[in-house]
Amino acid sequence: MKQLLLSFSIIIILTTCCTTNRGRYDDFLVQIDSLTATHADSARQLLSTLDKQMNEAPQSTQAYYQLLRVKADDKAHIKHTSDSLILTVAQYYRQHPSSGRLPEAYYYVGRVNSELLNGEKALLYFQKALLEDSLHVSTHLKSRIYAQMGYIYQRNGLYDESISLQQLAHYYCQETGDTLGMRCCTENIQAIQAAQQDSLHTPTPNQSEMMLRLQKLNTQVKNQILNSKNTKLERENAIERTLIWIATAALILLTAAILIILQVRKKKRTTDNKPRQHYDKSIDQLLTSHIINNKALKEHDWRTIEKSVLASFPTFRERLFSLYNFSDTEYRICLLIKLEESPSNIAKLMATGKSAISQNRLRMQQKAFNGKGTAKDWDNFTLSL
Repeated sequence: MKQLLLSFSIIIILTTCCTTNRGRYDDFLVQIDSLTATHADSARQLLSTLDKQMNEAPQSTQAYYQLLRVKADDKAHIKHTSDSLILTVAQYYRQHPSSGRLPEAYYYVGRVNSELLNGEKALLYFQKALLEDSLHVSTHLKSRIYAQMGYIYQRNGLYDESISLQQLAHYYCQETGDTLGMRCCTENIQAIQAAQQDSLHTPTPNQSEMMLRLQKLNTQVKNQILNSKNTKLERENAIERTLIWIATAALILLTAAILIILQVRKKKRTTDNKPRQHYDKSIDQLLTSHIINNKALKEHDWRTIEKSVLASFPTFRERLFSLYNFSDTEYRICLLIKLEESPSNIAKLMATGKSAISQNRLRMQQKAFNGKGTAKDWDNFTLSL
């Protein structure tokens, strides 16, 4: 019955893979991953069906696929012949630590080398798995790492150290409720103790030398990890300092810009609120009423305005006409300029267009100053009279 259910599961996974967009296999690799612990041979079979598709898969998917190949072979007790594949996988995950799979990749580098009897290299990578990224080392993976390290110590006749490691593995199995793992660790400890009783109690020179090498290796790995973390921390601090400098500079520039804007606005308000050269309440009411109602000034209005302006600036007309003989229209524009009305208001008061007022102002400027200047220049000159 179990075999039937397994076969049915495999068919479903294969069918789904075949109908999925090319290159998107991560979900199925996760399903295969969960299958390796109990049905490693079936996992290997599924992985082999995806071999050709992996050529077009993203690099992250390819790395996961290769990790599972090594994992499934290991679980199925297929003898490893080289660590080149798993080292490539570990190199990828070292460059992409956010995946969280680096510790497991290091573990399998250690497993492959342990099987190849490269004990010291295996221990190196087991230590890296434990130390490199402790946040992503699961309790289950820790139990496997310590058990594997215990085998290597046992193989080299370092029984006390091997027992300690198996006890650690037993502790982490207990933490995860792995009763099968706990039983294996207990059996391993009993086997080591039996082997220890059969051996000489005094360490041989080879065992002592081996112990020194392993201690040196352990210190070396810790120093490498520490240096790596310090380098990473320094780089992150440098980036943080740069960001702080950029943020500070941006804040200074923003503050300066705000102060400039406030200064300009303050200056504008000061300019807008400066006392007018000439203020006559009755004239102001007259002009405002006509502007609001969009009515042109009448002849008697102009006489009233001229009288008011000349009362404050007796020489205004005389100085103006000393330049040349102005027309009535030009003179009236000058009177309204002297009263500090805008071109648009002047156009309303004279029942004409703003462009006509602008042309008249420019023409007066050019007549008076031999073709030089602008309409605005004429306003300033008129106000100065």
